[in-house]
Parts: sequence; C-alpha cells; structure tokens
Amino acid sequence: MEIPSNLSTYSHSTYKAEFSASLVQTTAMLMSDIFEVEVTFGWLSPDYAKSNAAFLKVKFFIENLMHQSILTHPSAKVDMANIENKIVMLPHPPSNDVIAMMLHCKLTAIVSDYIEIISVKVGSKAIDPVISYTHGDNDYPALPEPKEWIKSDDYYYDLPWWSRNSTDTQEYEDLKKSDLTSVPESDTILDDLEKAILGELKLEEEGGEVVEISDWKPEIITD
Repeated sequence: MEIPSNLSTYSHSTYKAEFSASLVQTTAMLMSDIFEVEVTFGWLSPDYAKSNAAFLKVKFFIENLMHQSILTHPSAKVDMANIENKIVMLPHPPSNDVIAMMLHCKLTAIVSDYIEIISVKVGSKAIDPVISYTHGDNDYPALPEPKEWIKSDDYYYDLPWWSRNSTDTQEYEDLKKSDLTSVPESDTILDDLEKAILGELKLEEEGGEVVEISDWKPEIITD
C-alpha cells in the first residue's frame, strides 16, 4: 500500500495499556503477572474510519484477548486441555522480549494496511527491578518459521499464528488423517469489529438490546 505523501511515520502516536496473564514456566509452575504495554505507531491512510477501526483492533487484541490469558510454550509441563482461558502458545517460555516480538508481529499482521506498528514495549510489574523490552523491527529472531514451529510438512497455513490476520493465538492440532484442504475457521471478531465501526453491522436489536461482539460491547448514544 502506497503511503500518501502527507502522512509520515516520523510523526507517531503512542498507545498505552496493560493486561494481566498467567505464565507457565519451564517447570510445572504458574505465575501471575501484569504487563504494561506501549505501542508506538504511525497512521498510513487518510481513511479515518478504517484507520480508527484498525486502532480499535489493536486495543481489542491487547485489552480483551491478552487480558486474563495463559501464556505457555510447547515444552510446558502443565496440561491446558480443560482450560477455558485464552491460550497464547509462544515458541519459548514467556518473557518480555518474546511477548514484545509476538505483539509487534501479530499487530502488524492485523492492521498493516492502515497503521504501521513502529515499536512495542513490554514491561512486567512482577519483576524487581522493573526492566522493559522494546521491539522495533520487522525481524523476529525468537519467532520461528512454520516448518520449524510445527515440525511437520502437513500444515494448514503458510504462516504461523503470530503472522496471521486473525485472533488465533495457537495452532490447530493436525491429526494424521486431517484434510488439509479444509482449513479450520477462525472467529470473525476482528471483521465484526471493523464492520461495527464502519456502520456496516447492526449494533442494536429490536427492543434496544445492544449486540455484543465477544467481550467488546459498543456504546450506542441516543439523542
């Protein structure tokens, strides 16, 4: 997408948020933490409605999907089978640098047509001294390619979940007899959110009931 000459990421905006999460360590131990996140970004499009929708996707992913999630990794010794929290499957045990790279990559995949994610800063409130990590590059040394990540030639997607424009935060289990042409459907939350912002989705049912999109519920203001 060509960036209009009057828009430049030399001038940027900063969004600050935090989310709480449980972290699975290298041993069978869970730790709770609160992460402070700072996203520096630039506006790439003169389409204010779609740019605003893109920003709200960033906000939704951090404040709704990451909040109260469980950050784990493939070698974890904790069974996630019956957990109802959002599972975020990282390639390595969760740490500020891995989380920052993942968020930079994932948010870029979600909003790159309208917003440039310049950097993502992640700090943990549970660590003393408080040390944050900032990732500001489109190279992600801690995030492997699909073949290395899945360790199989049978794969539904060409990209790992952190590079897909979706709410996915882990991969779909691939059974040996799976039909790889029948890709599992992701939810439509991000699309519904954009349609709601652009006025293409009905937000109020008959009787005045406000439609809820996952954990995001718009406020309808009446005269």
